[in-house]
Amino acid sequence: MSDTFIDKFNAECHGYLKSELNIRLLSLSSAKDKSTASEYYFAEYQRCLSEQMNFVNYITEQQASLDTLKSCEATIDAFLERLKAVHEYELKQNDLFEQILNELTTMNPSGKAERLRLLEQIDDLIAAKAKLTGSMNDTNPSTMQLAAKSSDTFKNIFIAFQEKKNVCNEFIVDECEMGVFTRYYFLSKPVLICATTGLLWARFNQESDVYKEELKKTIDNVDLLCQAYKEKQGIPGVSIGVTMHGSAVWKKGFGLADIEQRVPCTSSTVMRIASISKTFTTAIAAQFVEKGKLNWDDTIDKHHRELPKFLYDNVLVSITIRQLATHTSGIRHYWKKGEVETDDEFVLPEYYLTRSYPTVSEALSIFLHDELLHQPGSSWRYTTHGYTLLSAVLECISDGKRAFPALLQDLIIKPLDLRHTKLEYPDEIVPNRSRYYCRRTVKEGLRNVAYVDLSYKWAGGGMLSNVNDLLVYANTLLQCYQTKSTRSESTQSFLKAETIAEMWSPIAVTNDKNTFYGLGWMISKERTSAVHEDAIPFHVYHTGGAVGATSVLLIIPCTKKCSNPRCGICVVILANLQSARGIYQTALDIALLFRQISPCSSKYRQ
Repeated sequence: MSDTFIDKFNAECHGYLKSELNIRLLSLSSAKDKSTASEYYFAEYQRCLSEQMNFVNYITEQQASLDTLKSCEATIDAFLERLKAVHEYELKQNDLFEQILNELTTMNPSGKAERLRLLEQIDDLIAAKAKLTGSMNDTNPSTMQLAAKSSDTFKNIFIAFQEKKNVCNEFIVDECEMGVFTRYYFLSKPVLICATTGLLWARFNQESDVYKEELKKTIDNVDLLCQAYKEKQGIPGVSIGVTMHGSAVWKKGFGLADIEQRVPCTSSTVMRIASISKTFTTAIAAQFVEKGKLNWDDTIDKHHRELPKFLYDNVLVSITIRQLATHTSGIRHYWKKGEVETDDEFVLPEYYLTRSYPTVSEALSIFLHDELLHQPGSSWRYTTHGYTLLSAVLECISDGKRAFPALLQDLIIKPLDLRHTKLEYPDEIVPNRSRYYCRRTVKEGLRNVAYVDLSYKWAGGGMLSNVNDLLVYANTLLQCYQTKSTRSESTQSFLKAETIAEMWSPIAVTNDKNTFYGLGWMISKERTSAVHEDAIPFHVYHTGGAVGATSVLLIIPCTKKCSNPRCGICVVILANLQSARGIYQTALDIALLFRQISPCSSKYRQ
């Protein structure tokens, strides 16, 4: 309360007493009566001043407390929002606290009747707060002391003000009474909020300290894990990033992006992402599906009239969009039918093409007239060329038949603001781009890789990006997948939950019995593990191998049915070494370590 208000209070009391004294004196006739009355009213005046000074002194004593409450009230809304954001899962399970918050936020301070109603509810609210304290099972002495002190402070202030009101009531006009004492009625709201939020803040700090310690231990363990992976594989530079609940919890670069220039590797280092590019291509196709321009089971000749007829064993066959996206079309990879198949694609000449293919149509000439490896839909054969054919179909579907680079830019890069994601052009200047390295033999030292032009497989393995962009991309897909009914502004123009669910549904069995392939994504169902204590949860991912680079993007959605659509773990690893083995398992190990301390894990979930 300010000095100005106290001065106004004093002036009103003085004015009241002087006016009352003058009126009574004028009504008396004799000098003796006036003298007696003057002495009486002078005594009354002195008593009034005494009571007034007692009241003013009391206000002065409470100045510090009131200033603190005023400061708390000014910041309480922002503080509550922070608590809700950090502990949304806790607040939604605490019905009693929600009830108190609703009562506090719906109070209307207008009207005398409303004020009296609020006073009657104060005791009930304090009792409810006490029950809340007990339900939280908080044994921290400082926390309980804070809650008790807050309640006692409110009670003492209210009782004292009521006493002062009764003492001074006959000396203060009704207007002054309503202007002074009713202000204290509404101290109930900030005091109760401060008591409740003080309790929660102490509890939050206690849990936060535990969480921070657990996070630090996890980061230390992951750091050692990544160091060991880098050294074991002999990788010059590794860039790694992890997000939980949509927020980055750890990003780090290990080693060098450029050995010759001694440039360190960071989370901003741009590298080839190889087959992670396939997930971008199916995301474009999925947008056309949502717009009704495409169906996953459409045959490709429905949309691309200039394609040749496909034959298998001299029988005319049709290929669908779904078969191209799931590697079941029969379109070859880097070897033709009759040639020796190998899992080591880096030994195949076609992997090292140096010719530039300015358009997708020109790139089709590499494989389009070759014989299919199998009957479409009958088997699974990984094929990057199949995604080049898929991108050609998407060009025909698009408005104005836009080229694939324009589709990628307009439908993914711009909407998600991926500033370091692009198709690779060898002669383009790319800030923070890494150099690429390989080893010809296990015992041989590092070498710079040979020059290649990836324009022949843009859609299936010709993109550049960094950890920061890929985490944004991964979290956007995760939020889309877990936003069931109400779509947020950040995902409104991207993909629906049911679309992502279809893309992440197992369709084809890969060469790994534990891994399936969906629409542009590798899918691992929940399974037990001989290494990890907990079961390995359902997750989706895609690895990539390029000339001089290895990559992985892994997403573990929430398995606890949280209300937060961002809940989950995303991990990205980029390495500037060709054929760096074990990158997927490293990403999975990292994700499982962070998942143990996730706010929705069984360890922290209420």
